[in-house]
Amino acid sequence: MEAVKQFIGENYMYDLNLTMLAERFSYHPSYFSELFKAKVGKTFIQYLTEVRMAHAVRLLRETALNLWDIAELTGFASASYFSSKFKRMYGMSPSDFRQKPSEKFDNEEPKK
Repeated sequence: MEAVKQFIGENYMYDLNLTMLAERFSYHPSYFSELFKAKVGKTFIQYLTEVRMAHAVRLLRETALNLWDIAELTGFASASYFSSKFKRMYGMSPSDFRQKPSEKFDNEEPKK
């Protein structure tokens, strides 16, 4: 699973799916799904989304890129989907997050 996590970390910006990863690492998709959840502690989609959001948070803090560019760079299909997913995970919109002083948002972990 470490190789899978490394692959996700290096390729999060591309269109990744469970079936493609299962084939890449020579597993049956349903077995891979169960194995991933057992070893990582969350589903493939949850993990992938958290990796993408961590990079989005970094881009929001460190760049002046617009939301469309950040969504594209982090593997989201659209800026509106990215914004709604961000708000669901962090309790605020990406724009509000960017305007908030970084010291007041110490916890980059998503809300559960």
